[in-house]
Amino acid sequence: MNSIKAGTELEFAVLSDADFEAFSVTHPQNSFIQSADFARFQRARGQAVELFGVRRNGELVAAGKLNYTTNRWGYTVCECAKGPLMDYTDTSLVRDVVELLKARATERKAAELRISPNLPFVARDEDGAEHPEITDNRPLVASLAGLGFAHQGSEMNFANVNWMFIKTLAGTQDSEELIMGTSYRTRKAIRKAEKNGVFLEQATLETLDEFYGALSTAGDEKGFIYREREYYEQLLRTTSSEFTKLMMAKIDIPAYRKSITERLESESAAAAELRREVEETGSKKKANRLKVVQDLVDSYERSLKDIERFPDSVGVATVAAIHFVCFGDELVCVIGGTKQDYIYFNGATSLYWGMMLHALEKGYTRYNFYGTFGIEGQDEEGHGGYAFKKGFGGEVVQLLGDFVMPVRPVLFQVNRVARAAVSAARTLLGRLPLKRKAPAEDSTPAENTA
Repeated sequence: MNSIKAGTELEFAVLSDADFEAFSVTHPQNSFIQSADFARFQRARGQAVELFGVRRNGELVAAGKLNYTTNRWGYTVCECAKGPLMDYTDTSLVRDVVELLKARATERKAAELRISPNLPFVARDEDGAEHPEITDNRPLVASLAGLGFAHQGSEMNFANVNWMFIKTLAGTQDSEELIMGTSYRTRKAIRKAEKNGVFLEQATLETLDEFYGALSTAGDEKGFIYREREYYEQLLRTTSSEFTKLMMAKIDIPAYRKSITERLESESAAAAELRREVEETGSKKKANRLKVVQDLVDSYERSLKDIERFPDSVGVATVAAIHFVCFGDELVCVIGGTKQDYIYFNGATSLYWGMMLHALEKGYTRYNFYGTFGIEGQDEEGHGGYAFKKGFGGEVVQLLGDFVMPVRPVLFQVNRVARAAVSAARTLLGRLPLKRKAPAEDSTPAENTA
């Protein structure tokens, strides 16, 4: 076991998966990024991963997952994303853990150390307004700066998601209380999907193609970045079925058409009978009832018209697909979407709601909608997604962000200068007039957090 001692009674040690999981799963800052499941997955993908712990008199007081990445020029970064997990109000503990991490990074010949504590920057409400009277961790930014870290800010990015929308489930008694915590529009969509027979299914290795087909189609249509199929296959092979949930919303087209047709016939017959009674008696009560029934008839007729483009030969269609992760106190919606041809069926709504019920049943106290854009205004990119999530209830969460510390200062500065020069060159080239009429697009995707 590798071991490094700080100038105090603290000791750094490499942990087994089991020891790390026992600490991380119950820690108040737990995150699926800091889990043994995710560590096994990353190792299977060839990444250099190390689980560490810091002990005080034999007791674990801090832990984290370190990732070592080396670029083509031999420059190595040691990163603890969404960690380390520790009590950041204990300034001496934070100082000593950072000292140990820096020593470990040096031992592993890393040029820089990166951390991103899984803590809010400042408390915010559902509209994104700040509430420092509830939580304010801005002083921690200054404390970490005093230890040698440069704050990289907490702007939204795909490499390390810093802006989220989270619904607290603690104290929610049942599904009725849960659904009443959503907006009227969201409740209506949930109940419509349930009535129409939308059902959920968890993908397996055998049905992964169905999931990936829906996810990739939604990504291409909406323009969001998704991983390659092999990524999701590796998740299924290396993590538990509770940790990785590749969920699909489906609709049986023939069964749906049959159900709507039967309801239309029933309500049409009821409307005809009510119409006859109103004509004979002039009853206002019957007339009011007729209006309600006729509205249902009109609705069912519209529904049948809406699905004319889906022949019964379609069979069971996968209308939406979302990758969820369950770990610690939290159920996280990582990425996914609805196929636009099937948006009528409210597949994403069904998936969010179904997994919210799963979270309630299993005792997860946070439902994390994850990366959230467009909070400040409807003209911002991503505002529609934010508004959709907001309909389920919750609050905007802005995390503390990323922090970088030089471990090998000379190499660190050389790398910064080189990156700045490359960035400047790209900017200059972007401003120059193009000689070709149809230049190739830059197809390098942004990184997803998972």
